Amino acid sequence: MKLSQLKIDPEFQNKIPPLQFEEEQQLEQNIIAEGRLLNPIITWNGYIFDGQNTVEARRTCNGGKDVTIRCKVFYGLTKEDEATLFAIQTGNATCLTAGERLRANLVAENPDALYFVGITSNAGVEFAYDGIRAPWKIYCIETAYELYKQYGCERYVEMLHIINEAWKGNVDSYLAGVIRGVARFISVYEGEYSRERLVQQLARTHPKTITQLAQKDTGSSANRHMRQILRIYNGASREMSLPLKN
Repeated sequence: MKLSQLKIDPEFQNKIPPLQFEEEQQLEQNIIAEGRLLNPIITWNGYIFDGQNTVEARRTCNGGKDVTIRCKVFYGLTKEDEATLFAIQTGNATCLTAGERLRANLVAENPDALYFVGITSNAGVEFAYDGIRAPWKIYCIETAYELYKQYGCERYVEMLHIINEAWKGNVDSYLAGVIRGVARFISVYEGEYSRERLVQQLARTHPKTITQLAQKDTGSSANRHMRQILRIYNGASREMSLPLKN
């Protein structure tokens, strides 16, 4: 795009701290040395929301004359999407919810975010981006992503399948403690537990009961909930019982 085509949204301009003189000089020297921009300017409908200082430095280096500049352009974003992406791009994302951060990464076509959402959806569950708990929706997005990274895709998806089969989308089955506990159980007892028995035994207990019992236990959230799931799995059976592991 041409520099003359790029606009700065005043709503976001004042949220970017101006560069110090030395920083301006260094940025201009880098542009001159490279002869081009290494990273594209991020734009939406002609508005810049990442690279405002770089655009001004490029304009200065070109003597104020118009010049073509490399851009990454997003289309079809709402004003809310723009604000969210702006926060992500500028590192001001601490005030965003996990849902907003994930949505921003999806709009930005982050490969890991796209894959994470894809395997979750294929398992029959969606994310509650609006922060409202509902059947078949994961509210604790940050916890789900943490488990995906900790245990890997296969165990993460198996955890979702077991929860879905046992509780049929019950809103409480996607509580952070419950999904932590199930993920921990299938990881610790991998190759030892009966999947069929686990689903059947869990289906007989309301997920909220697991969290209530776990609150009275000690240790990490994952271990406290896992111990309740182990107790439910074992039931009164001696033959099928599994030993307690940390």
